[in-house]
Amino acid sequence: MLLETHDLGPARLNPLAGIARDPSQSGLAGSGPIRPLAMPLWLGAERPGVELGAAALDQGLRERWRARRIPALLDRLEATIAIPVPDPADAFDRLHRRTLEFVPEVAAGCAALAESVAAAVSNGELALTLGGDHALTIGSLAGAARAAANAGDRVGVLWFDTHGDLNTPATSPSGHLHGMAIAAALGLDAPALGALGRFGPSVRPEDVCLLGGRDLDPAERDRIADLGIWTLTMEEWTDAGIVSGVGAALDHLAARRVAHVHVSFDLDVLDPTALPGTGTAVPGGLTVREASQVLRRLRAWPGPIRSVDWVELNPLLDPSGRSTETAVALLGTLLGETAR
Repeated sequence: MLLETHDLGPARLNPLAGIARDPSQSGLAGSGPIRPLAMPLWLGAERPGVELGAAALDQGLRERWRARRIPALLDRLEATIAIPVPDPADAFDRLHRRTLEFVPEVAAGCAALAESVAAAVSNGELALTLGGDHALTIGSLAGAARAAANAGDRVGVLWFDTHGDLNTPATSPSGHLHGMAIAAALGLDAPALGALGRFGPSVRPEDVCLLGGRDLDPAERDRIADLGIWTLTMEEWTDAGIVSGVGAALDHLAARRVAHVHVSFDLDVLDPTALPGTGTAVPGGLTVREASQVLRRLRAWPGPIRSVDWVELNPLLDPSGRSTETAVALLGTLLGETAR
């Protein structure tokens, strides 16, 4: 089945109390505050090590900007909020059963994350969720949608990922929750997701843009076609041009008149030669230079990007530290770092 194609021309808890800031200064294009939210979730991927990514990204970004003497960006970073995630003592004995073993724990973490994302956005901050596996987006998107709804608006989504994350319990080959994140946000098969089903629908299919897919399951391809989700596979994106493809996605969301855009960036969208430290790597992804182009295009866009996920870094899979360094450098690029 063909997919839709397009014409392409130090951590602490914090309640976020305080005076609301000017929303026009928040987001990627503004100069407002950035609120890191560190969520060490691994139960959605059922692969240990990815929970270490949250602290590695948070610490790495601060150390990078100190070492490079970029006070203008460093001063934008607010205190990091640690998002608690229950970690069952017997988790290692319950892996890969395909029975949604960890729904209660993931749901509890996502509920806390949703509250913090909504509060950060409402307070005029860029909500930056550092993962952790991609199941956390169920919570961050719910929080973004809540903040948008409180302002009478909708949230649009830019989803950069090798995978569609559109599986449900009935279609998932692995049963891992990080492959169901967008499906949960769309409210698909909510009863089967139990406690996670209550987080959706938080977004409309027509307000979602998927970029970089190169490992889509058959059910995901069907859902993309049936729901009319705007999609550029990695092949289509490469043929259209990397920067042009991002521009087309941004144009789509602008035409949809969404007032809040959520960027969810799964680091496995990069090629494994560029970033091997991720749990579900597939050949044929973005180079570091192409990823930098994508992120600089997002940063230059004057539209309402108000929340970001940066997920699926697993430092244990790359003991050299190169993947962490690359992930931190690209995150810095997204947030305003330049070579000058």
